Amino acid sequence: MTVLPSTEFLHLVIDGQTRNVVRLHERNCTCGRFQLDDIPCPHAMAVIQKFHMDSYKYCSDYYSIDYLLKTYEIPVNLLPDETTWQIPEHVSLQVVLPPKGKIKPRRPKKKRGIGGWEGNTVTCALCGRKGHNRRTCRNIPKRD
Repeated sequence: MTVLPSTEFLHLVIDGQTRNVVRLHERNCTCGRFQLDDIPCPHAMAVIQKFHMDSYKYCSDYYSIDYLLKTYEIPVNLLPDETTWQIPEHVSLQVVLPPKGKIKPRRPKKKRGIGGWEGNTVTCALCGRKGHNRRTCRNIPKRD
């Protein structure tokens, strides 16, 4: 990857045929991965490595050890054994049946169906009526 600095925080990274703009102070790259993952994408890493910066400075705090330990700070209570559950009578009497019908296996549609309000209605070139074309026309005028 080729890194071309524009300003102190704005860099152009050329990766083969693609060009990406990296803004380190905004933690932003045009590829979108830097904003999505909150860790430097390969383009941002190329800029960080070229200028010998600390890559951990550009990672989100959520990836730090402190946040990991805070995740497990709160104890999680296990559910008691199923035999000791107190289920109300109106809930235990309800019967849940499987859904009716079955989806048959088939190949998915390539295009979605267009409703009548979206597309143009077909007009016959022979009789001028709507709803059919000249190939399927039953109102063929007689010729003498």
